[in-house]
Amino acid sequence: MADDHITINLSQTNCYLLESDDGYLLIDTGYEKDYNTFLKELKKKNLELSQINHLLLTHHHDDHVGFVNKLLNKTDLKIIAHQQAKELLKKGENDHTRGGGIINRRVYFIFKFGKLFIPDLFGLTFPPVHLRDKDILIEGDDKNVLKSIGIDGKILYTPGHTIDSISVLMDDDRIFCGDAAMSFGLWLGTKYHTIFITDLIQYYKSWKKIMKHGAKKLYPSHGKPFTIDKLKKNLGEYEPDSLIEFF
Repeated sequence: MADDHITINLSQTNCYLLESDDGYLLIDTGYEKDYNTFLKELKKKNLELSQINHLLLTHHHDDHVGFVNKLLNKTDLKIIAHQQAKELLKKGENDHTRGGGIINRRVYFIFKFGKLFIPDLFGLTFPPVHLRDKDILIEGDDKNVLKSIGIDGKILYTPGHTIDSISVLMDDDRIFCGDAAMSFGLWLGTKYHTIFITDLIQYYKSWKKIMKHGAKKLYPSHGKPFTIDKLKKNLGEYEPDSLIEFF
């Protein structure tokens, strides 16, 4: 069982590879347009697509599942996701039916600008993904799935950003947290929050869970790794009614 991981930086998304018993587990993909870049980055690291045997999706958003189907066409990998992701992946669009909003006005105006002038990037859609019988759906926290494929870690259910958000907590206290937290856009006052949150109360509960389980260093999907003290310092910095409705 390996303790190391490989980071693949795409246009907006960090993907991570964890070595397993029979190859690698990939955590997330990027946008659909990132596929060729992903292949080039794999080659730089002397890896082949055929070595990726599992894909864990931290949630269903376009910048995390964009080229899933391209991987499925080229590999025999199994997908690991939360059960709430199944129907959301079929729809092919970021869920906006459960409320929530943008974290602050500065980020809101960037989103509005992006929707107008960069619609391809801010379209919030992706090729629909249809999970198969062989794929693995979890209901909540899970201690067994990763161990069964030779990875020293467990899955934590960390909703708030989305209803289907999950994170990978390693036994050495690294956590690959998806969008449960991020360090991208700190100059916009995000304070290690993701830019869109469906349920802020649940989001902070997930922060508390991450702390409770002893995570020490966070590896987000957006931005550089950071230590757990950043969550402790910024817990509760926003109120639910401060979120700005976007959809």
